[in-house]
Amino acid sequence: MAGLLPTRTADPVRAAALLDRDGAAILTGRGTDDAAAGAVAGAVLGELLARPDASAVREGGEGDRSLVPPEQTMPVHVDGFAYGDHHPDGLFLLCAEQGATGGASMVVDGHRLLSTIAEDDPELHAFVHAEPVDLTEPGMHPTVSTIVLTLPSGRRALRRSPYMAPAPTTTTPQRDRELIERWKGWVHHAGEAAPRFSLQPGEALCLDNYRMFHGRGPFTGERMLWRIWAWTPRSNGVPDGPLHSDSRYATVFP
Repeated sequence: MAGLLPTRTADPVRAAALLDRDGAAILTGRGTDDAAAGAVAGAVLGELLARPDASAVREGGEGDRSLVPPEQTMPVHVDGFAYGDHHPDGLFLLCAEQGATGGASMVVDGHRLLSTIAEDDPELHAFVHAEPVDLTEPGMHPTVSTIVLTLPSGRRALRRSPYMAPAPTTTTPQRDRELIERWKGWVHHAGEAAPRFSLQPGEALCLDNYRMFHGRGPFTGERMLWRIWAWTPRSNGVPDGPLHSDSRYATVFP
């Protein structure tokens, strides 16, 4: 199975090692404000190309356009897809308030999922690595690229967002649409099967946003996390212009 229960640690150095090994870790003993959230990324990742201000995540974030109501599950996905091929490779979610009930998180290891797909659905495995698709979020940075983007370094960035469609230039749109739905189905089912865990106030979920998918279950009451996006020297580069830890600056104006 591709689901993962992240290991907890109070040591940022240990969290960095877990992030490298597992793709995820939970760093404990932090504060609960935006300053504490901002400190987590540097403490774990060290050298950064960019670390924007934290975004308050309640029902999708301050500047996000697509909101998932508390009574619904947020399916597993990657963050920052509005930036296309230049989305952040580091993601940190610091719990400030967990809510009255529910709100458990889940993460899926994309590398393990790809290994399973390679065995069970080789056609899909080849497609996600080789065939460009339209990954553009409406009104955001235009992106036509492979679902699994392989960087010159060999590092892979896996993508799963609500906005995936056949490339405008494809000669096989129906086939591509079916394969995109198969990919989304694999990721969705992996998220459904993934073990659940709950962050407590002062705990930060640390994720390799190129490797891991994440989501959350329904919740009641007030639930608030601080989100930090980070770009490391191992990323595909920092987007031009101002940045925040949500998509407010990713809009493409006419």
